[in-house]
Amino acid sequence: MIAGLYIMMLAPVPGADGATRGDVTATVASAASQDVDEKETKPWEVGGFVDINYAFNSNLPGSHVNRGTAVQPRTGEFTPNLAVVYVRRDAPTGRLAPTFELALQAGPSADALMSTEPTPGGESSRYAGAEVWKHIARANVGLRTRRGTEVSAGMHVSPVGIGIHWSPFNWNYTVSWELNSVPYYLTGLRVAHPLNERHGVQAWVVNGWQTLADVNKAPAFMIGYTYTPSPRFAFAEFAYFGPDNADIKLRAWRMFSDAQFTYNTPRFGVGGLFDVGGERRTDLEGAPWQMWMTAALFTRWQLLASKPSVKEAWKQRSWDMAARPEWFWDRDGRMFGVPQQLIGLTFTNDVRVLAGLTLRVEYRYDRSTGANGFFYRGAATADTAVGLGRDQHTVFFAVAGVLAHRFGGAPR
Repeated sequence: MIAGLYIMMLAPVPGADGATRGDVTATVASAASQDVDEKETKPWEVGGFVDINYAFNSNLPGSHVNRGTAVQPRTGEFTPNLAVVYVRRDAPTGRLAPTFELALQAGPSADALMSTEPTPGGESSRYAGAEVWKHIARANVGLRTRRGTEVSAGMHVSPVGIGIHWSPFNWNYTVSWELNSVPYYLTGLRVAHPLNERHGVQAWVVNGWQTLADVNKAPAFMIGYTYTPSPRFAFAEFAYFGPDNADIKLRAWRMFSDAQFTYNTPRFGVGGLFDVGGERRTDLEGAPWQMWMTAALFTRWQLLASKPSVKEAWKQRSWDMAARPEWFWDRDGRMFGVPQQLIGLTFTNDVRVLAGLTLRVEYRYDRSTGANGFFYRGAATADTAVGLGRDQHTVFFAVAGVLAHRFGGAPR
Protein backbone atom coordinates (compact mmCIF):
# COMPACT_ATOMS: atom_id res chain seq x y z
CA MET A 1 0.00 0.00 0.00
CA ILE A 2 2.67 2.44 -1.11
CA ALA A 3 1.21 5.53 -2.68
CA GLY A 4 1.74 8.71 -0.72
CA LEU A 5 2.68 10.29 2.55
CA TYR A 6 0.60 12.05 5.20
CA ILE A 7 1.19 13.02 8.80
CA MET A 8 -1.30 12.00 11.47
CA MET A 9 -1.19 10.92 15.07
CA LEU A 10 0.49 7.52 15.34
CA ALA A 11 -2.51 6.23 17.30
CA PRO A 12 -5.20 7.84 15.17
CA VAL A 13 -8.81 8.34 16.06
CA PRO A 14 -11.17 5.84 14.38
CA GLY A 15 -11.49 6.53 10.70
CA ALA A 16 -8.02 8.01 10.24
CA ASP A 17 -7.30 5.18 7.84
CA GLY A 18 -10.43 6.22 6.00
CA ALA A 19 -8.94 9.66 5.41
CA THR A 20 -6.24 8.18 3.23
CA ARG A 21 -7.51 4.99 1.62
CA GLY A 22 -4.71 3.51 -0.42
CA ASP A 23 -2.71 6.73 -0.27
CA VAL A 24 -0.45 6.14 2.70
CA THR A 25 3.06 4.79 2.77
CA ALA A 26 2.43 1.67 4.82
CA THR A 27 2.39 2.36 8.56
CA VAL A 28 3.26 6.06 8.34
CA ALA A 29 -0.17 7.56 8.88
CA SER A 30 -1.85 4.44 10.17
CA ALA A 31 0.89 2.63 12.06
CA ALA A 32 -1.37 2.04 15.03
CA SER A 33 -4.68 1.80 13.23
CA GLN A 34 -7.44 -0.24 14.76
CA ASP A 35 -6.55 -3.78 13.66
CA VAL A 36 -4.64 -4.90 10.57
CA ASP A 37 -6.36 -8.31 10.64
CA GLU A 38 -9.74 -6.58 10.71
CA LYS A 39 -8.80 -4.62 7.59
CA GLU A 40 -7.92 -7.88 5.84
CA THR A 41 -11.15 -9.65 6.80
CA LYS A 42 -13.52 -6.67 6.66
CA PRO A 43 -12.70 -4.69 3.52
CA TRP A 44 -15.57 -2.17 3.77
CA GLU A 45 -15.57 0.90 6.00
CA VAL A 46 -18.17 3.60 6.60
CA GLY A 47 -17.50 6.65 8.69
CA GLY A 48 -17.35 10.39 8.94
CA PHE A 49 -16.62 13.34 11.16
CA VAL A 50 -17.87 16.75 12.22
CA ASP A 51 -15.40 19.59 12.84
CA ILE A 52 -16.62 22.68 14.73
CA ASN A 53 -14.46 25.67 15.66
CA TYR A 54 -14.27 29.20 16.95
CA ALA A 55 -11.40 31.39 15.75
CA PHE A 56 -10.20 34.72 17.11
CA ASN A 57 -8.16 36.75 14.62
CA SER A 58 -6.22 39.76 15.92
CA ASN A 59 -6.97 41.69 12.71
CA LEU A 60 -10.75 41.37 13.23
CA PRO A 61 -11.61 41.28 9.50
CA GLY A 62 -15.09 42.61 8.83
CA SER A 63 -15.77 39.80 6.37
CA HIS A 64 -14.86 37.12 8.94
CA VAL A 65 -12.62 35.52 6.29
CA ASN A 66 -9.16 34.06 6.85
CA ARG A 67 -7.27 34.90 3.68
CA GLY A 68 -5.32 32.20 1.87
CA THR A 69 -6.73 28.99 3.35
CA ALA A 70 -9.42 26.53 2.33
CA VAL A 71 -9.36 24.53 5.57
CA GLN A 72 -10.48 27.04 8.23
CA PRO A 73 -11.79 29.92 6.08
CA ARG A 74 -13.97 31.64 8.72
CA THR A 75 -12.98 33.64 11.79
CA GLY A 76 -14.66 35.57 14.59
CA GLU A 77 -17.62 33.20 14.89
CA PHE A 78 -18.64 29.69 15.87
CA THR A 79 -18.53 27.62 12.69
CA PRO A 80 -19.58 24.07 11.76
CA ASN A 81 -16.43 24.05 9.66
CA LEU A 82 -16.72 20.73 7.86
CA ALA A 83 -18.87 17.60 7.97
CA VAL A 84 -17.91 14.47 6.04
CA VAL A 85 -19.42 11.03 5.48
CA TYR A 86 -17.66 8.34 3.48
CA VAL A 87 -17.73 4.72 2.39
CA ARG A 88 -14.75 2.87 1.02
CA ARG A 89 -13.56 -0.61 0.11
CA ASP A 90 -9.97 -1.75 0.59
CA ALA A 91 -8.38 -4.67 -1.23
CA PRO A 92 -6.95 -7.40 1.04
CA THR A 93 -3.23 -8.12 0.66
CA GLY A 94 -2.32 -10.78 -1.87
CA ARG A 95 -5.71 -10.83 -3.60
CA LEU A 96 -7.05 -9.47 -6.84
CA ALA A 97 -9.88 -7.23 -5.67
CA PRO A 98 -11.68 -3.97 -6.47
CA THR A 99 -11.30 -0.73 -4.53
CA PHE A 100 -13.88 1.98 -4.10
CA GLU A 101 -14.17 5.32 -2.32
CA LEU A 102 -16.90 7.93 -2.06
CA ALA A 103 -16.88 10.82 0.41
CA LEU A 104 -19.39 13.66 0.66
CA GLN A 105 -18.77 16.96 2.44
CA ALA A 106 -20.50 20.16 3.48
CA GLY A 107 -19.56 23.35 5.30
CA PRO A 108 -17.55 26.54 4.77
CA SER A 109 -14.38 24.50 4.32
CA ALA A 110 -15.97 22.52 1.49
CA ASP A 111 -17.09 25.73 -0.22
CA ALA A 112 -13.63 27.27 0.14
CA LEU A 113 -11.95 24.14 -1.22
CA MET A 114 -13.92 24.32 -4.45
CA SER A 115 -13.97 28.10 -4.82
CA THR A 116 -11.25 28.07 -7.49
CA GLU A 117 -12.76 25.21 -9.51
CA PRO A 118 -12.68 26.40 -13.16
CA THR A 119 -15.61 26.78 -15.51
CA PRO A 120 -14.16 26.12 -18.99
CA GLY A 121 -15.63 28.47 -21.54
CA GLY A 122 -16.57 31.11 -18.99
CA GLU A 123 -20.21 32.14 -18.83
CA SER A 124 -21.16 29.63 -21.53
CA SER A 125 -19.80 26.72 -19.49
CA ARG A 126 -22.21 24.06 -18.20
CA TYR A 127 -22.08 21.25 -15.63
CA ALA A 128 -18.88 22.46 -13.99
CA GLY A 129 -17.73 24.82 -11.26
CA ALA A 130 -17.94 25.03 -7.51
CA GLU A 131 -21.71 24.58 -7.23
CA VAL A 132 -21.53 21.31 -9.14
CA TRP A 133 -18.63 19.70 -7.27
CA LYS A 134 -18.45 21.25 -3.79
CA HIS A 135 -20.12 18.37 -1.93
CA ILE A 136 -17.80 15.70 -3.36
CA ALA A 137 -14.60 15.05 -1.40
CA ARG A 138 -13.48 11.68 -2.86
CA ALA A 139 -14.90 9.61 -5.71
CA ASN A 140 -12.80 6.85 -7.27
CA VAL A 141 -12.90 3.19 -8.25
CA GLY A 142 -10.04 0.85 -8.99
CA LEU A 143 -8.42 -2.56 -8.82
CA ARG A 144 -5.57 -3.94 -6.75
CA THR A 145 -3.56 -6.92 -8.00
CA ARG A 146 -2.07 -9.77 -5.99
CA ARG A 147 1.34 -8.08 -6.16
CA GLY A 148 -0.07 -4.87 -4.71
CA THR A 149 -0.25 -2.76 -7.86
CA GLU A 150 -3.23 -0.47 -7.67
CA VAL A 151 -4.95 1.25 -10.60
CA SER A 152 -7.77 3.68 -9.88
CA ALA A 153 -9.63 6.45 -11.65
CA GLY A 154 -11.62 9.40 -10.37
CA MET A 155 -11.12 12.06 -7.72
CA HIS A 156 -8.34 11.17 -5.27
CA VAL A 157 -6.76 12.79 -2.24
CA SER A 158 -3.48 14.33 -3.43
CA PRO A 159 -0.25 12.85 -2.02
CA VAL A 160 1.57 16.18 -2.42
CA GLY A 161 2.43 17.98 0.81
CA ILE A 162 2.18 16.95 4.45
CA GLY A 163 -1.37 16.83 5.74
CA ILE A 164 -4.82 16.66 4.16
CA HIS A 165 -7.92 18.85 3.91
CA TRP A 166 -9.62 16.86 6.70
CA SER A 167 -8.10 18.65 9.71
CA PRO A 168 -9.05 16.10 12.45
CA PHE A 169 -6.39 13.78 11.00
CA ASN A 170 -3.45 16.23 10.99
CA TRP A 171 -1.02 16.94 13.82
CA ASN A 172 -1.89 20.65 13.75
CA TYR A 173 -5.43 21.94 13.45
CA THR A 174 -4.60 24.45 10.71
CA VAL A 175 -2.50 23.49 7.71
CA SER A 176 0.73 24.99 6.43
CA TRP A 177 1.03 27.64 3.72
CA GLU A 178 2.63 24.91 1.64
CA LEU A 179 -0.49 22.75 1.78
CA ASN A 180 -2.66 25.72 0.82
CA SER A 181 -0.54 26.14 -2.33
CA VAL A 182 -0.61 22.54 -3.61
CA PRO A 183 -3.53 20.37 -4.79
CA TYR A 184 -5.76 18.93 -2.07
CA TYR A 185 -7.24 16.61 -4.69
CA LEU A 186 -6.29 15.31 -8.13
CA THR A 187 -8.71 14.00 -10.74
CA GLY A 188 -7.72 11.38 -13.28
CA LEU A 189 -5.88 8.06 -13.44
CA ARG A 190 -3.52 6.86 -10.71
CA VAL A 191 -1.19 3.83 -10.81
CA ALA A 192 0.77 2.84 -7.68
CA HIS A 193 3.21 -0.06 -7.72
CA PRO A 194 5.27 -1.44 -4.78
CA LEU A 195 8.70 -2.46 -6.08
CA ASN A 196 9.31 -4.29 -2.79
CA GLU A 197 8.58 -3.81 0.90
CA ARG A 198 10.60 -0.56 1.01
CA HIS A 199 10.36 1.07 -2.39
CA GLY A 200 7.33 2.14 -4.38
CA VAL A 201 6.57 4.20 -7.47
CA GLN A 202 3.45 5.81 -8.86
CA ALA A 203 2.25 7.63 -11.97
CA TRP A 204 -0.66 10.04 -12.41
CA VAL A 205 -2.45 11.47 -15.44
CA VAL A 206 -4.82 14.22 -14.25
CA ASN A 207 -6.94 17.15 -15.40
CA GLY A 208 -4.65 19.66 -13.74
CA TRP A 209 -3.68 21.36 -10.51
CA GLN A 210 -6.69 20.62 -8.26
CA THR A 211 -9.33 20.71 -10.97
CA LEU A 212 -12.32 18.52 -11.67
CA ALA A 213 -13.07 20.54 -14.79
CA ASP A 214 -10.09 21.20 -17.07
CA VAL A 215 -8.99 24.61 -18.36
CA ASN A 216 -7.34 23.27 -21.51
CA LYS A 217 -7.28 20.26 -23.86
CA ALA A 218 -4.16 18.59 -22.46
CA PRO A 219 -3.64 16.54 -19.27
CA ALA A 220 -1.02 17.09 -16.59
CA PHE A 221 1.29 14.41 -15.19
CA MET A 222 2.90 13.46 -11.90
CA ILE A 223 5.37 10.76 -10.91
CA GLY A 224 6.25 9.73 -7.37
CA TYR A 225 8.72 7.63 -5.42
CA THR A 226 8.32 6.41 -1.82
CA TYR A 227 10.88 4.83 0.47
CA THR A 228 9.86 3.19 3.76
CA PRO A 229 12.84 1.41 5.37
CA SER A 230 11.00 0.93 8.66
CA PRO A 231 7.55 1.43 10.19
CA ARG A 232 8.86 4.65 11.73
CA PHE A 233 10.56 6.40 8.83
CA ALA A 234 9.30 7.28 5.37
CA PHE A 235 10.47 9.50 2.52
CA ALA A 236 8.66 10.57 -0.65
CA GLU A 237 9.38 12.66 -3.73
CA PHE A 238 6.74 13.87 -6.20
CA ALA A 239 7.30 15.69 -9.49
CA TYR A 240 4.38 17.39 -11.26
CA PHE A 241 4.50 18.79 -14.79
CA GLY A 242 1.83 19.94 -17.20
CA PRO A 243 -0.11 22.92 -18.58
CA ASP A 244 -2.30 24.79 -16.10
CA ASN A 245 -3.27 27.69 -18.35
CA ALA A 246 -4.94 27.85 -21.76
CA ASP A 247 -1.51 27.62 -23.43
CA ILE A 248 -0.57 23.93 -23.70
CA LYS A 249 2.85 24.43 -25.29
CA LEU A 250 5.74 22.85 -23.40
CA ARG A 251 7.33 26.23 -22.61
CA ALA A 252 4.21 27.15 -20.58
CA TRP A 253 4.09 23.96 -18.49
CA ARG A 254 4.18 24.13 -14.71
CA MET A 255 7.15 22.30 -13.15
CA PHE A 256 6.94 21.39 -9.48
CA SER A 257 8.83 19.23 -6.98
CA ASP A 258 7.74 18.13 -3.49
CA ALA A 259 10.11 16.27 -1.14
CA GLN A 260 8.92 15.11 2.30
CA PHE A 261 9.86 12.81 5.14
CA THR A 262 8.47 11.63 8.50
CA TYR A 263 9.85 9.86 11.53
CA ASN A 264 7.01 8.82 13.81
CA THR A 265 6.76 6.90 17.09
CA PRO A 266 3.93 6.69 19.65
CA ARG A 267 5.61 9.34 21.82
CA PHE A 268 7.33 11.57 19.28
CA GLY A 269 7.20 12.51 15.61
CA VAL A 270 9.04 14.82 13.24
CA GLY A 271 8.52 15.59 9.57
CA GLY A 272 9.80 18.03 7.02
CA LEU A 273 9.23 19.14 3.46
CA PHE A 274 10.77 21.28 0.75
CA ASP A 275 8.90 22.38 -2.38
CA VAL A 276 9.94 24.39 -5.42
CA GLY A 277 7.87 25.22 -8.47
CA GLY A 278 7.67 27.52 -11.44
CA GLU A 279 6.04 28.20 -14.80
CA ARG A 280 6.29 30.62 -17.69
CA ARG A 281 3.21 32.87 -17.77
CA THR A 282 2.65 33.14 -21.50
CA ASP A 283 -0.72 34.73 -20.72
CA LEU A 284 1.09 37.84 -19.41
CA GLU A 285 3.01 40.51 -21.32
CA GLY A 286 6.63 39.47 -21.75
CA ALA A 287 5.88 35.86 -20.73
CA PRO A 288 7.68 36.14 -17.35
CA TRP A 289 8.97 33.09 -15.48
CA GLN A 290 7.26 32.91 -12.08
CA MET A 291 8.46 30.70 -9.25
CA TRP A 292 7.88 29.87 -5.59
CA MET A 293 9.64 27.91 -2.85
CA THR A 294 8.65 26.67 0.62
CA ALA A 295 9.90 24.66 3.58
CA ALA A 296 8.27 23.50 6.82
CA LEU A 297 9.18 21.43 9.88
CA PHE A 298 6.53 19.40 11.74
CA THR A 299 6.95 18.10 15.28
CA ARG A 300 4.63 16.34 17.75
CA TRP A 301 5.10 14.82 21.16
CA GLN A 302 2.76 12.94 23.47
CA LEU A 303 2.52 14.04 27.09
CA LEU A 304 -0.12 11.61 28.37
CA ALA A 305 -1.86 8.50 27.05
CA SER A 306 -4.14 5.87 28.55
CA LYS A 307 -4.04 2.19 27.61
CA PRO A 308 -7.55 0.76 27.88
CA SER A 309 -8.37 -2.86 27.12
CA VAL A 310 -9.46 -3.88 23.62
CA LYS A 311 -13.07 -4.12 24.81
CA GLU A 312 -12.92 -0.57 26.16
CA ALA A 313 -10.89 0.99 23.33
CA TRP A 314 -13.48 3.76 23.12
CA LYS A 315 -12.11 5.05 26.45
CA GLN A 316 -8.72 5.82 24.91
CA ARG A 317 -7.45 9.22 26.05
CA SER A 318 -4.33 11.20 25.19
CA TRP A 319 -2.75 14.64 25.24
CA ASP A 320 -0.46 15.63 22.37
CA MET A 321 1.30 18.85 21.45
CA ALA A 322 2.55 19.85 18.02
CA ALA A 323 4.65 22.73 16.71
CA ARG A 324 5.31 23.83 13.12
CA PRO A 325 7.62 26.59 11.87
CA GLU A 326 7.34 27.34 8.14
CA TRP A 327 8.49 29.64 5.36
CA PHE A 328 6.97 30.37 1.95
CA TRP A 329 8.65 32.48 -0.75
CA ASP A 330 6.08 33.57 -3.32
CA ARG A 331 8.58 35.52 -5.41
CA ASP A 332 6.12 36.65 -8.09
CA GLY A 333 2.82 36.25 -6.27
CA ARG A 334 1.87 33.20 -8.33
CA MET A 335 0.44 31.19 -5.42
CA PHE A 336 -1.12 33.84 -3.15
CA GLY A 337 -1.42 36.84 -5.46
CA VAL A 338 1.23 39.02 -3.78
CA PRO A 339 5.05 38.95 -4.14
CA GLN A 340 6.11 38.18 -0.58
CA GLN A 341 7.57 35.84 1.97
CA LEU A 342 5.18 34.24 4.44
CA ILE A 343 6.58 33.17 7.80
CA GLY A 344 4.44 31.13 10.18
CA LEU A 345 4.66 29.50 13.57
CA THR A 346 1.92 27.20 14.88
CA PHE A 347 1.51 25.52 18.29
CA THR A 348 -1.29 23.02 18.97
CA ASN A 349 -2.68 21.27 22.05
CA ASP A 350 -4.64 18.15 21.09
CA VAL A 351 -6.65 16.41 23.80
CA ARG A 352 -8.44 13.17 22.97
CA VAL A 353 -11.31 12.95 25.44
CA LEU A 354 -12.51 9.62 24.03
CA ALA A 355 -11.37 7.54 21.08
CA GLY A 356 -13.54 9.49 18.63
CA LEU A 357 -13.73 12.88 20.35
CA THR A 358 -10.90 15.43 20.31
CA LEU A 359 -10.55 18.97 21.61
CA ARG A 360 -7.95 21.34 20.21
CA VAL A 361 -6.57 24.74 21.16
CA GLU A 362 -4.15 26.23 18.66
CA TYR A 363 -2.20 29.48 18.37
CA ARG A 364 -0.57 30.55 15.13
CA TYR A 365 1.40 33.63 14.14
CA ASP A 366 1.79 34.64 10.50
CA ARG A 367 3.81 37.44 8.96
CA SER A 368 3.92 38.72 5.40
CA THR A 369 6.75 40.78 3.88
CA GLY A 370 4.38 42.16 1.21
CA ALA A 371 4.83 45.89 0.77
CA ASN A 372 1.10 46.55 1.13
CA GLY A 373 0.33 43.79 3.61
CA PHE A 374 -1.58 40.58 2.95
CA PHE A 375 -4.05 39.65 5.70
CA TYR A 376 -7.57 41.01 5.83
CA ARG A 377 -7.93 43.57 8.61
CA GLY A 378 -10.96 45.54 9.74
CA ALA A 379 -12.70 47.02 6.70
CA ALA A 380 -9.83 46.01 4.41
CA THR A 381 -11.33 42.75 3.12
CA ALA A 382 -10.42 42.86 -0.57
CA ASP A 383 -7.11 41.59 -1.93
CA THR A 384 -6.21 45.06 -3.27
CA ALA A 385 -7.60 47.08 -0.35
CA VAL A 386 -5.60 49.70 1.51
CA GLY A 387 -4.85 48.80 5.13
CA LEU A 388 -4.18 45.08 4.86
CA GLY A 389 -2.26 43.60 7.78
CA ARG A 390 1.34 42.37 7.63
CA ASP A 391 1.01 40.38 10.86
CA GLN A 392 -1.71 38.08 12.14
CA HIS A 393 -2.28 36.31 15.46
CA THR A 394 -5.01 33.66 15.49
CA VAL A 395 -6.33 31.39 18.26
CA PHE A 396 -8.52 28.41 17.38
CA PHE A 397 -10.80 26.42 19.67
CA ALA A 398 -12.01 23.26 17.93
CA VAL A 399 -13.88 20.05 18.66
CA ALA A 400 -14.11 17.08 16.31
CA GLY A 401 -16.14 13.90 16.50
CA VAL A 402 -14.97 10.99 14.33
CA LEU A 403 -16.74 7.67 13.76
CA ALA A 404 -15.82 4.64 11.66
CA HIS A 405 -17.09 1.07 11.30
CA ARG A 406 -15.70 -1.87 9.34
CA PHE A 407 -17.87 -4.60 7.91
CA GLY A 408 -18.09 -7.26 5.23
CA GLY A 409 -16.27 -10.54 4.84
CA ALA A 410 -13.04 -11.28 3.07
CA PRO A 411 -13.63 -11.84 -0.64
CA ARG A 412 -13.37 -15.43 -1.92
